[in-house]
Amino acid sequence: MTNKNKNRFFRETSSFILDTIKECKIRTIIITSLLLITLLTGIIVGIRTHNSYNISNNFGVVDISENGVSSSTFFTRLLSMLLVFLILFGSSYNKYTWAIGFIFLGYRSYLLGLNITLMIIFYGFSGVVVSVIVALPCQLLTLIVLSVFFIMMSKTFCDYRNFGGCRIPKQKTKILVTTLILLLLICILESILLSLFSAKVILVI
Repeated sequence: MTNKNKNRFFRETSSFILDTIKECKIRTIIITSLLLITLLTGIIVGIRTHNSYNISNNFGVVDISENGVSSSTFFTRLLSMLLVFLILFGSSYNKYTWAIGFIFLGYRSYLLGLNITLMIIFYGFSGVVVSVIVALPCQLLTLIVLSVFFIMMSKTFCDYRNFGGCRIPKQKTKILVTTLILLLLICILESILLSLFSAKVILVI
C-alpha cells in the first residue's frame, strides 16, 4: 500500500468513526458519562477502603521483574481484553442487550480507578510513576477502543436490520479486525513499558 493509499485509508477510517459517533450521540454520551462516573467511583472506593486490601492476598498483584511473569501477564491481559471484546460484540446485536455492554465497560472503568488508586497508596512514588505513565494511559486507551467498537458495532447491526445490503458485513469485518489489532498493539505496548520499569502492578482484568 502506497503512502497515498495509506493516507486515504486513514482519512476514510477516521471519517467513518467520527460520523458514526456523531450519529450515535446518545450512546456516546451515556458511555462517556458511565466511564467517568465508574472511574471516579473506583478511585473513591480505593481511597476509602484501601485498609481492607492486603497486597499479600494475591489481589491481582504481580511483580513484572520476576522471570516469566511479563509474558504471563501479557496473555492474561490480552485474554481479558478479548473476553470483553466478545461480550461487547454479542451485546451490540440489539437494544435489549446493550445494557450488558454498558455494564462490562463500566466495570472495567471501575477496576481501573480502584487499581491505580491502590497502586499509588501501596507503592508510593513508584506507584504514581507506573500509574501515570503506563497503567492509566494504556487502560484508558483500551476503554476508548472498546467503547468505540461497541458503538460502531451496535450502529452496524442496526443498519443491517434496517437496510440490509452487502456493504454492512464488510464494515463489520473491518471493525472487528481493526479493533483486534489495536487491542493487541496496546497490550504489547503496555507489556514493554511495564518491563522497562520492572514494576509491581495490580492488573486490570
